Amino acid sequence: MANEFGYDHLLIYGARLAGRRVRDYLAARGQRVDAFLDRDESLSEVDGVPVFSAQGWAGEHDPAKACVLIGVFNAHVDTTIIFDDLEALGFGRLVSLVEFVRLYPEDQPFRYWLVAPAFYERHASRIAALRAALEDEASKQLLDAIVEYRTLGDPRCLPAVTGQQYFPADLPRLPEPLRFIDCGAYVGDTVEELLAAGFAFTSLATFEPDLDNYRQLTAQLGKVPGAVHFPCGVSDSNRLSGYDPSLGAGGHLVESGGNPVCCVRLDDALPGFAPNFLKMDIEGEEPAALRGAQELLRAHRPHLAISIYHRAEHLWEIAEQLQGYELGYRFYLRCHSPSTFDAVLYAIPGKP
Repeated sequence: MANEFGYDHLLIYGARLAGRRVRDYLAARGQRVDAFLDRDESLSEVDGVPVFSAQGWAGEHDPAKACVLIGVFNAHVDTTIIFDDLEALGFGRLVSLVEFVRLYPEDQPFRYWLVAPAFYERHASRIAALRAALEDEASKQLLDAIVEYRTLGDPRCLPAVTGQQYFPADLPRLPEPLRFIDCGAYVGDTVEELLAAGFAFTSLATFEPDLDNYRQLTAQLGKVPGAVHFPCGVSDSNRLSGYDPSLGAGGHLVESGGNPVCCVRLDDALPGFAPNFLKMDIEGEEPAALRGAQELLRAHRPHLAISIYHRAEHLWEIAEQLQGYELGYRFYLRCHSPSTFDAVLYAIPGKP
């Protein structure tokens, strides 16, 4: 008997968090899932649903009669490989998470950039304005591919992931020595990568609200000269907030609950710092943090590396925000992980 996708079998590729969310979403709507497909051979069943390898399931059934929902939402997994492998095995239909959200836009449990594709279509004029503002053809083509992927869902339209995140070699080189502010410093990995690339520092300020990460960060970067480290978030006001650490590197501020954390404005926290490089990867708080750093930006016009993948609208809104400050930045776009995770807007100061 065919399911509502028109196939005899309904499968989910990915038996971890995203795949389980897809299964739960369908179960709440009375749609049965026959099996999970997963590369993890240690799994035999999840929540009462059997787990097979794709090859194993295809060896026992007719894959042409199966629809597979790709339940993977992970910055570390290249779903192009999954699509290619499943197509080669002959599965009848592949449904990406983008298409899944298009089909079922209501009450979706996913976050970051994954919203109903119609959202991008409604903002086509603003996306076009961003394209016109981008400095190089590589940025323009990447923007086109990001929008195509986020509206149609086939990851094979995306270019290969290349370049060192936050300081790619194909962009104008960072000024030296660095006076660097790292917002969302995690365990100090960006600073270590800059050091390994041969950059010198005269001053360094890091902000990391997760105390476990902060302990590792201070241990790792304790010998960097001129460094100060803050166990704080950054935003547009100085306040006590909540912090949800449950997603590890994806820990983020929350309106209520969570662990108490202090948030600060960069304009208040670092008087006289004079940065020439500012990076933000702060799980959606980037627009607020930029509002809290306007005096710093106007006074010093540092190179900027701002993450724009935590919310769909950040793809164009953060560039619009910086354009509104009228600081003469030139904009570049690069993406450093599969599926448009780790998309970064690079703002390079022009001539004063």
